[in-house]
Amino acid sequence: MINREIPFRPRLEGEFRVRFYNAASEITEKTPTLAIARITEREIEWVENDCQYNIEQRKKYRAVWFLFRDLIRASWKACYRDGVLYMSLPTLNGADIHDTTSPEVKALLRSWMSESRHERLVGYTDFINRMENPGANKQSIATLIADGEELAARMERAHAGEIEVEDAIQPYLQLVRENDRDEFTGLKTSEIWRYCRLTWSTPAETTPGRTMQYLIRDAAHPMHAVMGIASLENCAVQITCRDDYIGWNQKAFIERVITVDNDCAKEEFKQLLVYLEEGISGIDYSELCTEMVVENPTDTDIQLLLDEASNAEQNRQQLLRNEVESDIDDVEKSELGSISIDTEKALYRRKRAEQLARLLSAKKAIRDLINAENFNEIWIDFCKSETGSSAIRSALVAQKTKHIGSSMMELNVCGAIPPYNEILGGKLVALLATSPQVVHDYKERYADKASEIASRLKGAPVCRPADLVYVGTTSLYYVGSSQYNRLKIPGKIFDTDFDIIWKKLGMTIGFGTMHISKATTMSLTEATSDGFNRINHVFGEGASPKMRLLTMAIRELLESTNEDSKDFSKHAMSRIVYGACLAENTFDYLLGRESEPRYYTDMADYVSGTQKIVDFWRNRWLKSRLNYEPIYQRIREFDKQGFLVSNQIDEDEEWSFSKLKEVPHMPTNDETKTGLQFVRDFYRGSSAYADHIASDLLSVIHLETKLDTAIMEAALSGKDIVLTGNPGDGKTHIIRLLKNRLENTGKPICIELDASTLSNDEIYLKWKAARESNTPFVIAINAAILYSVYQKHSDFQPIKDAYFQMSHAVIFHDEVTDDRNLVVFDLSKREVLTADILKKAIEKLTDDTHYTECSSCPLNESCDVHKNCSLLNSALFQERLFVILQRVSMQGYHATVRELQSLIAYLIFGNRSCKAISRTTGSNQYNLVNLVFSGKGALFDAIRNALDPVTISHPTWDERILINDIPNNSWVDGYEIPAEAIAYDNYELFKLRKRQFYFFNKNGEELLKIMDDDVTRFQEFLGQDNGKIIRELVRKLNIFFGAVKASNSELQIWTGHRYDNEPRKVLISMGSIKKSGLKIGRPALLKSMKSGIDMTASYIRLEKKDAAHIFLKIDFDMYMLLSEAERGVPVLFMESDLVKKVWRFVEQLQSFEDLDEDDTVTISLLDVQNKKKISVAIDREENKYSSIEGERAKEV
Repeated sequence: MINREIPFRPRLEGEFRVRFYNAASEITEKTPTLAIARITEREIEWVENDCQYNIEQRKKYRAVWFLFRDLIRASWKACYRDGVLYMSLPTLNGADIHDTTSPEVKALLRSWMSESRHERLVGYTDFINRMENPGANKQSIATLIADGEELAARMERAHAGEIEVEDAIQPYLQLVRENDRDEFTGLKTSEIWRYCRLTWSTPAETTPGRTMQYLIRDAAHPMHAVMGIASLENCAVQITCRDDYIGWNQKAFIERVITVDNDCAKEEFKQLLVYLEEGISGIDYSELCTEMVVENPTDTDIQLLLDEASNAEQNRQQLLRNEVESDIDDVEKSELGSISIDTEKALYRRKRAEQLARLLSAKKAIRDLINAENFNEIWIDFCKSETGSSAIRSALVAQKTKHIGSSMMELNVCGAIPPYNEILGGKLVALLATSPQVVHDYKERYADKASEIASRLKGAPVCRPADLVYVGTTSLYYVGSSQYNRLKIPGKIFDTDFDIIWKKLGMTIGFGTMHISKATTMSLTEATSDGFNRINHVFGEGASPKMRLLTMAIRELLESTNEDSKDFSKHAMSRIVYGACLAENTFDYLLGRESEPRYYTDMADYVSGTQKIVDFWRNRWLKSRLNYEPIYQRIREFDKQGFLVSNQIDEDEEWSFSKLKEVPHMPTNDETKTGLQFVRDFYRGSSAYADHIASDLLSVIHLETKLDTAIMEAALSGKDIVLTGNPGDGKTHIIRLLKNRLENTGKPICIELDASTLSNDEIYLKWKAARESNTPFVIAINAAILYSVYQKHSDFQPIKDAYFQMSHAVIFHDEVTDDRNLVVFDLSKREVLTADILKKAIEKLTDDTHYTECSSCPLNESCDVHKNCSLLNSALFQERLFVILQRVSMQGYHATVRELQSLIAYLIFGNRSCKAISRTTGSNQYNLVNLVFSGKGALFDAIRNALDPVTISHPTWDERILINDIPNNSWVDGYEIPAEAIAYDNYELFKLRKRQFYFFNKNGEELLKIMDDDVTRFQEFLGQDNGKIIRELVRKLNIFFGAVKASNSELQIWTGHRYDNEPRKVLISMGSIKKSGLKIGRPALLKSMKSGIDMTASYIRLEKKDAAHIFLKIDFDMYMLLSEAERGVPVLFMESDLVKKVWRFVEQLQSFEDLDEDDTVTISLLDVQNKKKISVAIDREENKYSSIEGERAKEV
């Protein structure tokens, strides 16, 4: 049987994601496990040895493959299908094992844990060697391992009656204390226990909290050989079947309570309140809230506590980061472990605030229920509600918390040491774990010891009764016979009716970390640390640090739902849960109904009580074993020497884990700005000022266009040349670059690189001198300065001509200018965002001469800079980028060469230093297609407004992008995307893939074909013939003024009056103008200027036919205003500049000269808000009204 399939989707980016899915696509249902292992090792080797960029993605990539490897080893199945790597966990228990023997399953389970165990053994190599060869005055651990021949001989003598059974095997419990030494070997008892634990197949794990370790020794052996070991530790907080058994599960509580009458139910809820009050009393809330809040909490109070918990957690994480950045030795450490006092305080402030909020919320809910007048009618519904269930759970958890760490222990280690396993030594250990000696030792060790977590929550020592009443455990395997099966201590040996029974409570659901290797654990820690360890193996952070690490890592490294994340924490190692009650009133004691436990015997006489259990084991189990003949041969065959742990370590294999490191060497930023930094600085602007750049560098980045040719031709013909425009248009750059060529024409020439360094008079005098000497005058001058010079020297013909050409640079009809002696090129009118200039700008800034430093970089061709330079030169990318830039121009944005170079520099570097690039290469944030839309500045704002492929919803291609149904040969050569289907909720990844599809897939143009946005409609509008444009504008303007059914042949001319700046409410019209009285003016450059620069006609003018100075400029913004009016937006009432321009145009159209010569004139009044129209006919000859008509506004 195979469980449901779960998508295994790592949160990888860029090429790491591409590589992962390329590797995953090799895995099919028929791929052998060995082949999958080779794929895994190949990818781990690549990220460890070959890949050197993006340290964070490298860490994640390795961690993902380590996790995948461990899941495969734990019998998860993997299969890549339809762009998804699916994982499924086989269920080995139940019906699945009907054809599998118990030894086979056990061997499989051991194999899952073998690597983790091996890693642990290798880590303990020195310890193991020291224990086996301890040196002078000490004996080897081997002397504490019974010899098979010797033990078999003792048993045979007992079986033959030569000695008493009691003399053949003499077990006793020895509590391990920290510095106690064994009297026979001189070894520490704690180290003896640790060595024995290493002999087991399961990897050893440690948990913080209370622990009692035992050695079970055989006094009949000369050295008191170790028969078995046990370790009782803090119980896991959440074991569902155990909590059901005790009565701590809210579901079981509700099922029980709804069967009782109303009065009993109220008493049950009052008991829950007692739990809650006891829980609240255990929290120091002096710094969190007041007594009044605790007594009568409100929802606001509870939310404030949750906010405080969140703030404390953020503070804790920041403190952990600070400890990594600084020296931990410089701060005072907590007693809990490797964190500072301040971090500990933040941890417990969070825990106090969280617990108090939860308890007060439950208190409020249950108290309100108890006090309700209609309690009898509502309490059952309360139990079934989410609020009620949560409150009940919180109360039960409060009671459980009181006992889980003080009245209960978990038998996490329990078993025999060979050869005593052959005489059922494991059952002896399990029985002794419930013995009076254990109860006595626990009370003696912990009676006066404050609970660490409870004390920190209380802010004062909390010593809870150390009365052990329950011991729980789980079987190592879920198959075969367990040492706990049918295991009990009959009450009759203590003269009581109470039996101590290891009761089977249920099965675990297979959560755990035994299958997670040490390498994977360390890799997960490395990949999720964020520069600090959030899992610090500190008591109080939570149970099972390794489990918390696995859960957190799955959540952060995989794109999975909460349910999927939980399933990835599963293995097929479900185990049987057992529990043993040590007191007759265990349940009542744990549920707070009784205050003292009633044990099965007098615990003060723990020695004789424990001996009774040993005697019971001899009589019940050992004696029957003596009669089993094959056992003697099996004991004799025990290989003591082979059992030593050192023999289980592969001497040729030394386990190690190396942290991934960043690239050690990167190119330095060149202070002379002649290489990488020179190009990089174009984004910030410092490389874009011509007067700051050496001539040789200037020529390297210069974009040669027809302007160069036009300037040279004008100079050769002896004309004055004026380059004007706005700052940043590139005037000085061009003149500086052409200066040598201009001076080498063979004719004298006067060149002024920058008029901003001269006064108005100096410009005039230099220009005049050049004209008087018949020398062409070349000047780069900002438009504002040229205007200033003209204001002062307008009688000087060259200045007058220059100003005229500048101010009349754009013409709308045939206009003649005199350019025989002077030509002006106004670069503010120059369209930079053309396909040709874009291509040349990319070629210049991606030229290899800028990147010679890269040859010595370890990343070299792996880095984003190299890849982006290559991708920028893709013809398809340039074509698709130009479409966007066209739309930028169409919206009226004028870009400069400086801005275009800034754009390209950003697309190459992403505003990153080389060190930052090494850390982020391959990240989605810095993918070229995302960089197009992420830069800062006016041009980037215009790009974002112009077109983002993400905003185009395509009925076919969107789905094909999601499921990865795109032909491989449709992508630009060499461009790779992951072979994956995108999860429907991963919008960020879909955005990236949609942009990649637009820029680098041949089918990306399909998105453009279905575009129907405002910019597209405006482009189509401008492309119409003039007649259609006039009709459309007439209709739009009539709608603007409130017409419901607007005419497209006649424009009604309205005027309106208003008072105190109130919007015009009533419009008055005395006539209209037919469309034949209007014309379209299309912008074009002067012929002389057109020879050097191109201009995008991003607008038109609607003009009065016989008065071209009366016009309305229809650019994108005006078109949008009129379109909004069409959509029903009341734009007429807006006080924007655009609305004012419409009013100004219409008012200029008004002329009483246009009135007909008829005796009667009709005046129309329009109530704009109510859409009502009144028409008044006036007889001008009789000076009286001839008619008045009222109607709803119709065609106007």
